[in-house]
Amino acid sequence: MPLSLSMSSPYNNILYVGPDYKNHRGGIGAVLSIYSKTIEPFNFIATNTYKNKWYEILYFAGSLFRIFFLLLKNREISIVHIHGAKDGSVVRKYCICFIAKKLFLKKIVFHSHAGAFDEYYKKGNRLYKYMCRFLVNNSDAVVALSDRWNDFFRENFKIRRIVAIRNPVEHKQPLVLKQKVDSTVTFLFLGRIADHKGIFDLVDVIVKEQDSLRGKFKLLVGGNHEVERLKKTITEGGIADLAEYIGWVQDEDKDQYFCQSDYFILPTYHEAMPMTILEALSYGKPVISTPVGGIPDVIEHNRNGYLFPAGDKAKLKQIIFDVINDRSKYDCMSTQAMNAAKRFYPESIKTELEKLYSEIL
Repeated sequence: MPLSLSMSSPYNNILYVGPDYKNHRGGIGAVLSIYSKTIEPFNFIATNTYKNKWYEILYFAGSLFRIFFLLLKNREISIVHIHGAKDGSVVRKYCICFIAKKLFLKKIVFHSHAGAFDEYYKKGNRLYKYMCRFLVNNSDAVVALSDRWNDFFRENFKIRRIVAIRNPVEHKQPLVLKQKVDSTVTFLFLGRIADHKGIFDLVDVIVKEQDSLRGKFKLLVGGNHEVERLKKTITEGGIADLAEYIGWVQDEDKDQYFCQSDYFILPTYHEAMPMTILEALSYGKPVISTPVGGIPDVIEHNRNGYLFPAGDKAKLKQIIFDVINDRSKYDCMSTQAMNAAKRFYPESIKTELEKLYSEIL
């Protein structure tokens, strides 16, 4: 629910910059969407809108003009809070940082959401590394999604301040949390359909174990990117009755599919802090995932979910069969999942943001 702010609120002086959150296709958009509902005023300029490449280039050029003229007109803006990831996002945020820092002398907060920011930096060319260094070194504070990033940023950049601020998750109403009554154990995957998310590892396990899983197991897959490859793998593997692609899921559809599911599953190789995991906890769904990025800070093995090494399909198989064959711990784990989500409610995150802003100014 929206929170009231006093007239002295620091948000009057903050400009948020990042991808469009109104029709978002990723975790950063999901975070900004929650910010927009809980921060007033929410001064925001979008840098990309998830359309075709040429439109995105023109849109970003327009975003630079909007940022320039807003900073020129509104002298109350003192901090530009940049939400970014890796690869092309670094290029866009470098340009924004240059305008805000060098032309208008604004304080910069770089909020890093990329799970593989370190890998992209290490393998990047000289220009890419330069832009990363400019963006990070010129930031008055770097926000990471967990303390696990501290060493990387301190060893590779000249940072002034680094803080861990968790992604927020919205409150869910009791109606959304109602239990489904079904003998089949349903698993939900939401995310980018690609190898690094582990979805094809999961499908491979299902194909190989389909005879033992049939009648007990159901996987719902929502996401984008390599959709045709996923559909082909499901069809050729003969598991169309066990795995179903449900499209890109958001809003009311997301409520529906979380209600239908027992577990959220994300066998990912690289992450910062997945919003989908936080959302799953808020719905009271135990999470099956890997101990990468900030995930171990949220998921406790055998308490509110299960963790296994990324790429370990044998362990993934074992966990799937364990939860299918033994439902005795489910209710307790569901309660622990909802309890874990409370730390990520917007009220707590806003307190951390306000503290950071006050320290910078």
